[in-house]
Amino acid sequence: MKKLLALPVAVATLALTGSLVTAPAQAATTRSTSVTSSVAAGDLSPQQSHALLEQLESKLPAGYEAKFEATKARLGLHDSDLQQTAVQAIDPTDYECPATTPVTDWVDASIADWTMDDRLNAFIILLLDPITYDALFFPEPANQRFFGLDGEYTTTIKNSFKGLQGFWDIRSDDIETVPAHGDTLLDQSRVARALTAAHGFSAADAASLAGSIATIANQPKFDFGNHPLFTFNAFAWSAEGEPIPGAGLPRDKIVMGDGVLEGFRSLGLGDVASKAILAHEFGHHIQYERKQFVSALTGAEATRRTELMADSYAAYFLSHQRGAHLRWSRVQQYLETFYDLGDCGFDAEGHHGTPNQRRRAATWGLTLATVTFVPRYVLPTVTFGKLFDKVLPQLVRPDAIS
Repeated sequence: MKKLLALPVAVATLALTGSLVTAPAQAATTRSTSVTSSVAAGDLSPQQSHALLEQLESKLPAGYEAKFEATKARLGLHDSDLQQTAVQAIDPTDYECPATTPVTDWVDASIADWTMDDRLNAFIILLLDPITYDALFFPEPANQRFFGLDGEYTTTIKNSFKGLQGFWDIRSDDIETVPAHGDTLLDQSRVARALTAAHGFSAADAASLAGSIATIANQPKFDFGNHPLFTFNAFAWSAEGEPIPGAGLPRDKIVMGDGVLEGFRSLGLGDVASKAILAHEFGHHIQYERKQFVSALTGAEATRRTELMADSYAAYFLSHQRGAHLRWSRVQQYLETFYDLGDCGFDAEGHHGTPNQRRRAATWGLTLATVTFVPRYVLPTVTFGKLFDKVLPQLVRPDAIS
């Protein structure tokens, strides 16, 4: 099972709704790969933007949204393989759930000045998703990877990953952490390669699309590709031994997008959030290894279970004496991180749990690490999963105030 763990940004409705304080325009961070785009870096006129939109659409197959969703399903990049035909919808009136959280407000504000054509252009780029496929199939060599726009999270993420590998009782030497950088959109050769591998575009169509994408991205309003929306994600993924045409057999991965790291830094949670999100994604690799994605639940409830379990795994590691062993003040910050990642899509296939449920799950993991057991004892992951399933009904109980 492969899984894309998208953070709760309403990308699918970007073309129609939404408004995500625009970050100051800045030049793209220097990369080890050559950027082949030769377009001038300046905002396009409305006419130019609309022409690019038409150019993009002309290269896309009929019913392209469904086709790209099928690509993700084939590669295991969403939750459809966890769902059954009958989806058990949760009644949203039973739960307290804010329409937005501070981090989603920040993302909304960041596209407030975009025109409808800007939104549509960005929407198509996000559907094509070349940054994700480039990170999955063609990551840079390990010694050239950096995390964050300026590499500011590189040490934290690498050290935290080593800590997670030594803490949990699963094989993890086959997992690698890779960054997702927005300025990949300016490198036409990389984008074309990713589009061909993921979607099967011909070399000519992939090159044409890559040129249009580079022109769109290489504008100040899109931060020269580094606008956080393009990389507002972090996820765990396993190829499960299945080779990818044109890419070989990719290693299992945790992908950390610059955009999500930037978003939490803007809220003063950067260092804590990077550790918490990485630990959450590692929790999903535990679930791969221990077959913990399997349960009697279906649809949104099945996804919610696995997400809340990963929150608990993360909080346990972050609190534990033999894990990150964060101070109480830092614990409060990472609880806030999990709260901010909650969503209210009760019957959506990607439902991760409400903010309150996610904070409860993290609090349960914290308590397990600091109160319930001998402080330096680390629970086996099989035992942890069984304990979580017993407490799950309490974590998802209705909490609306009547």
